[in-house]
Amino acid sequence: MIANTLRRTLAAAAVLATVGGAAALSATAANAAPSDAPLCTDADVTVTATPAPDHASGHHADILHYTAATPTTHCTVSGAPYDTVFYDGGGAPLGVPSNSADSQNAPQVTIDATHTASSYVVIPNDAEPGPTVASLGLHLPSDASRTAIGVAWPGQDLTTSAHFEVITQD
Repeated sequence: MIANTLRRTLAAAAVLATVGGAAALSATAANAAPSDAPLCTDADVTVTATPAPDHASGHHADILHYTAATPTTHCTVSGAPYDTVFYDGGGAPLGVPSNSADSQNAPQVTIDATHTASSYVVIPNDAEPGPTVASLGLHLPSDASRTAIGVAWPGQDLTTSAHFEVITQD
């Protein structure tokens, strides 16, 4: 009788130890897992543009700054903006060709109240002035809503084309 009670007690202790150990391992794995933050949408992120102080010879650049639209925003992006369109002061598309960097191995970037990000728009210099740009429409690389974000352009004219770099954490 005592032997049966002792066996049951030891068996129960072994089960509890196994369950507790599995729970501890699960908690550790969850803490080590990548962010479960949702993908950023146009409503989550505010984008502004400023001229870059300097860039490679033969080019100039502007910097796109990505910040949380609200204090409770917590989301991620990975890659370069796409489907970019430059507009004149009347809102008409200018037809400036653009391309985006390969986003295949881009880092995951967090946007929230304490994390911002940025990316470059690289524009070749040209002797001939290009169209005057008033704004830019772009899509976030991880945007599930597929809605363009409008960005006021910092006033520089464009020349032949624009290249959009991958978004990186600030």
